[in-house]
Amino acid sequence: MISDPVGAASAGHATTISDADSPTPGAAPAAGASATGTVFNIQRFSTSDGPGVRTTVFLKGCSNNCLWCHNPESLHRPPELRTYLDRCVGCGRCVEVCPAGAQQLSAEKGRHYDRDRCRACGACANECFTGALELCGRDMTVDEVMVEIAKDEPYYRHSGGGVTFSGGEPVLQTEFLTQLLRACRNKGLHTAVDTAGHYPWPKLEGLLDLVDLVLFDVKVLDPEVHLRVIGNDGTRIRDNLHRLGQTGQPFAVRTPVIGSVNATEAEIGGIARLIGQYPSLVYYELLPYHALGQDKLDSLGMTREGDEAFTTPDRQQMESLAAAARPYVPDLRPDYTTQSAADAT
Repeated sequence: MISDPVGAASAGHATTISDADSPTPGAAPAAGASATGTVFNIQRFSTSDGPGVRTTVFLKGCSNNCLWCHNPESLHRPPELRTYLDRCVGCGRCVEVCPAGAQQLSAEKGRHYDRDRCRACGACANECFTGALELCGRDMTVDEVMVEIAKDEPYYRHSGGGVTFSGGEPVLQTEFLTQLLRACRNKGLHTAVDTAGHYPWPKLEGLLDLVDLVLFDVKVLDPEVHLRVIGNDGTRIRDNLHRLGQTGQPFAVRTPVIGSVNATEAEIGGIARLIGQYPSLVYYELLPYHALGQDKLDSLGMTREGDEAFTTPDRQQMESLAAAARPYVPDLRPDYTTQSAADAT
């Protein structure tokens, strides 16, 4: 598992959720009030999270704990401080403004950051002009997020794009996400929710009337492998996938293809065969693994436990896996057959 030695949220587990869990801390907002959620990134001009040009809003907090996670800053709900101390020039401004004494600079220790003391208030990051300190995650209201979304409306209209809510696991911030989806619907914007499905079914079911497309992650079917590399056996995810497939809601499935986990024709073909039974499946997408998460782990003071070796499949492997999946799904992305022909010219 990915573990963080600091604080209650850092006992090596991502956000956990049960049937009785509240999706967000505190009471629900009063009628008509704008809900508040925790956002760690708003990515504009995205072309990989649904149709057209999109804005992708990333919400913090996740109920899975994938060992290869390329966004480990999404695992825990509270804001976190990322540190890149090799960029520090020793100006001392962070030391002056830190209310908890977490930022330290002395002749004896040199530059030191005490993560145990840190409150992730962001005061030091606001003063850091070199990028050595960066606050990841901030509380935003629905209205504040919609201001950012509105900036790119002309691109949505011209490209057939819209807004995608991702994470982490956006469905865990249920009230916040519901209000965001409703606000987008009121503006006539296409919406997609990128989810991994590990939560009680009613959390997703209650959103479907406001969602145009669900992007559902299916990483591996084998329960033992799922438990080893994701932290749960996948039963709830598979059950929710089946329920989603029975609703008629348009959805796509995406699989990160990872050497030593699922990069076999049997596994990818099995996933394609499972999802291909649902008429509302729009497409199946295979995403080759990339190792972009390690630097982020280091910056957050996290470590990845275990000796699992994750590798990126080469082009030939991806073509073989695509061939294993193609007979079962209406549309496979990327279309490796077309790309191969183009590469040969």
